[in-house]
Amino acid sequence: MRLIIELQPVSDRNQLADSIQFAIPKLIKFVFSRSKDEKAEQYKTKTLSEFLNYNLKISPRPNIYNNTIIIGENYKLTLTISSYSKEVITLLMDSLNNLSYVLLLNHKFKINNVEELELAEITNDRVKIRPMSPILSGELKDGRKFPFYYKWKDENFFKVIVEQIKTEYKEVFKEEEVELDINFDKGYLKHHKNITQLVTVHKRTQKAIWSPMYLTGDSKLIQFTLDRGLGINRDIGYGMIESYTPKKKVKDGNLKKRINLDELPDNFGNLIENNPLPEDDDTRGLYD
Repeated sequence: MRLIIELQPVSDRNQLADSIQFAIPKLIKFVFSRSKDEKAEQYKTKTLSEFLNYNLKISPRPNIYNNTIIIGENYKLTLTISSYSKEVITLLMDSLNNLSYVLLLNHKFKINNVEELELAEITNDRVKIRPMSPILSGELKDGRKFPFYYKWKDENFFKVIVEQIKTEYKEVFKEEEVELDINFDKGYLKHHKNITQLVTVHKRTQKAIWSPMYLTGDSKLIQFTLDRGLGINRDIGYGMIESYTPKKKVKDGNLKKRINLDELPDNFGNLIENNPLPEDDDTRGLYD
């Protein structure tokens, strides 16, 4: 399930750090803290990636100067929150309905709209997806403080992601392990040699990917993956995905016909076919 939150700046000039997406976890925790439901208490201390992920979009696309985003009242922030737990979405929805404004990086934003969106049920065993935010693959190794990140051509890139999804699915639903496979869209890779993007993770630069992919396997696990997101660092705005159905090319039956001069009107609006050219000797030469 997803929650779409539309925020609008109150002042006409706001200077925000380009790392604004990293401030969203604090905002989400604040929303939980304003909930009157006792169930919200458990989510205040958990890591966000355990039960949701999010994506932040600013529109229209703002200009960035010296790592600063300048936006005015004509801009809006769209925060999309995704979770496999309906309880999480309901708690956030109820809390947001009691709020009119929120603070983000010490700037006041009006809550214009809050909309709950339930994704279509997955019935196929193969679904095409595309990222809504960059995707990172990695894992903690040898007691390190920071994860080891895999490059997209590394065989462990998808292998580690799949293992993480299966582990979380089993912990949440207490079900036996089911199959899941993730592959790049080969057709896309033929025309895009570089699918990476440099992103900042805890003040360090890493290479994330932007590319359509295919999820193949059990439909329940695919649905869980769409709600959960892909990869690591989902608690700071990476890894959100959406299902994608390419538009089919439909042949247009109303194709433009080749122009027939006889069907064009003259300067008086008369069709030539209704006003045939004279065939007498005096005028024939004028039209030959």
